[in-house]
Amino acid sequence: MSERKSQERGERPDYGVDAPDVVRRFLTVGSVAIVLQFAAPSLLAMVPVSYAQILQGTARSLGWMGYGFVATACLMLWGSRVGKLRLRDRVLDALPWRGDERVLDVGCGRGLMTAGVAQRVPNGQVIGVDVWRSQDQVRNGPDAARRNLRIEGVAARAEVRTADMRRLPFDAAGFDAVVSSWALHHLAGADERVQALREIDRVLKPGGRVALIDIRHGHAYAAWLRERGYAQVRVSGPNFLFLVPTLTVTAQKG
Repeated sequence: MSERKSQERGERPDYGVDAPDVVRRFLTVGSVAIVLQFAAPSLLAMVPVSYAQILQGTARSLGWMGYGFVATACLMLWGSRVGKLRLRDRVLDALPWRGDERVLDVGCGRGLMTAGVAQRVPNGQVIGVDVWRSQDQVRNGPDAARRNLRIEGVAARAEVRTADMRRLPFDAAGFDAVVSSWALHHLAGADERVQALREIDRVLKPGGRVALIDIRHGHAYAAWLRERGYAQVRVSGPNFLFLVPTLTVTAQKG
């Protein structure tokens, strides 16, 4: 009933702005630089001509730098609001779904992948886990994820829990598929990322599928999966949603 009411009110899911501190810094520095460029003629009129000629070129360069910072921030905002949804759908549409799978979303954030998977498994179950770091996404938290699941109309078959990806609170071989988006790279070092991959491997059933979307370490994930005997290990070409190339790694457990 609450899902139907949300849709009737025209509520829209909000999957947040990724790396909000970085976006904020780009916007702030860029805006200041552009303002200084426009203010330069007035400021240069107050200094000796010899210095003004030198500073004029600096002001021009500062302005171009400002435009670059603002453009970068806008691109990152587009990636957060539009691009990552398109990439999610492209990745999930490429996976072979029966419709009754039990799926785990590791590092689910505000529920982007959790909701996307739930839409593809009408007779299945999806669980998203995260530790909810606000520096990764604006207003990140389980309530935000649950709101999105409700608005998307999938709350009946999707849930979120607080859990560390390095110590997943699930039995071995309990999931038909495991997905993750822009999450594993937040772990401090290679050993911790391998620990998370071991947990993903542990909870995944034989024959189950994994899809990992991340801005770093994609080839390292693929190499680890190959060493573990995974089949059909594929690494996508780079996608520049957030400037840093995003890679998608997919594989099937042997």
